Amino acid sequence: MDKRERLGKYRIISSLGQGGEGSVYLAEDEGLGRFVAVKRLWEGEGESGERIREEAAFLRDLHHPMLPVVYDLLCEDGWYLVMEYVEGISLHNYIERQGSVGEEQARLWAAALLDVLSYLHTRKTPVIYRDLKPDNIMVCRDGRLKLVDFGAAGLRSFGEEDGARMAFSAGFAAPEQRGEDGRGVRADERSDLYALGKTLYYMVTGAVQKKVPGMAFPASYYNPLLSKELEEIIARCTREEPEARYKVAGEVMRDLTRKGGQRRGRRGGEFVRHIEKQICLTDFYRL
Repeated sequence: MDKRERLGKYRIISSLGQGGEGSVYLAEDEGLGRFVAVKRLWEGEGESGERIREEAAFLRDLHHPMLPVVYDLLCEDGWYLVMEYVEGISLHNYIERQGSVGEEQARLWAAALLDVLSYLHTRKTPVIYRDLKPDNIMVCRDGRLKLVDFGAAGLRSFGEEDGARMAFSAGFAAPEQRGEDGRGVRADERSDLYALGKTLYYMVTGAVQKKVPGMAFPASYYNPLLSKELEEIIARCTREEPEARYKVAGEVMRDLTRKGGQRRGRRGGEFVRHIEKQICLTDFYRL
């Protein structure tokens, strides 16, 4: 799409990137005078407009401060989803520039991610995000986090048919998503918590956890100052067997706030809301 093109009332400005589910553009809603993100959806072979409308409705009905708002769905020589434009930097790029973050900030960010995962997992029909990773987490200019790119998300399913395939991100996806146990691919709440643990590991170390036969490097290998409590949380999230992990996001939040957040006398929602006051990125964005 040429940057001079228009899409209805939206003036296309530039390309924001391309992923497995489609290309994304920065555009201006000239009627309301605001920037938006326009995602061109790639239609798979045999897919209908009805399927795309259902997916758009699925995203439209998700309401959480850490999720981009869906504004519109258009069909003009293809399908386009118009969403809130999230201005910021991916967590991946943030860590690449900073090296890592301190434990207190990592706890705050982990709590924010747990809050949105809990929201998704506890819906009437639970939603499994299935692709939590630093590239899909935006650090906004005002210090908030946003979870973006729901291309891999799906309704809760403990098992798919044998031989089925699921897109996954190496280094962050749980073993059951990669089909490494010989039982076919599948994902549930514990799969998202595995990815959360890997993401938290990346925050405090600046490294993607590497494994050699029979051994995985603990977070303290890269960050000797890391508390034993946080390292234990990461380890439990990222155990190979789903049965050995935390079962729900609330269990992780309980340990995270009891051993970190409650030192400030806050818990649950109050602790998560405190995030926006604690994370100051002004100096970072001046770099």
